[in-house]
Amino acid sequence: MSFNNIKQKLKEFTIDAETDTSINANEQLKEIEMNIGNKLSSDYKDFLKKYGGCYLESKKTSDEIEYDVCYKPIEKDPWMGKDDDTQLLEGFYGLANDHNSLQKAIDTYSDRFPRNIIPIASSAGGNEICIDIDDEKILFWDHESSHPEKDFFLIANSFEEFILSLIDEPIETDDNVSDVEIEILDNDFGKLLFGKNN
Repeated sequence: MSFNNIKQKLKEFTIDAETDTSINANEQLKEIEMNIGNKLSSDYKDFLKKYGGCYLESKKTSDEIEYDVCYKPIEKDPWMGKDDDTQLLEGFYGLANDHNSLQKAIDTYSDRFPRNIIPIASSAGGNEICIDIDDEKILFWDHESSHPEKDFFLIANSFEEFILSLIDEPIETDDNVSDVEIEILDNDFGKLLFGKNN
């Protein structure tokens, strides 16, 4: 495990970090580890100290095309389409005492997650990216799962592997069909004109 690999990889993105200078990172981390009854991986702790709660943005975004920052999971989750091989990363929890607080996120999910699993970041649709503090695996939690035995899906075998899987993904927009065309196709004349039948 090398935090240098993580730092190098993160240079590919713009990091929107909210750092709270009044926070003593080492003290906060000790308190979190005491609360969870286990140590966090060293590269994840280094990440929290350097970047805190943050959002990653693509440097590729331009006026023509917008990109999201996504990750490639080992195991597909139910929110991914048949042809999808990536999932959206929203933002990381950090050490500041705000809505992105790691401790608040841990407290929020403590009654829904097993003791060894804590949330570290948010994914699309109210789902969470978690770390198993026993084996350091990164997991996706499906908040709508109706199968309690399978509501976690393997993203990566370590925090470093997770960060190294991050990629820029173009946001798909369907610019081929305009609102006017949709409206025409929806009315009877449009159906007649374009040969669209029910």
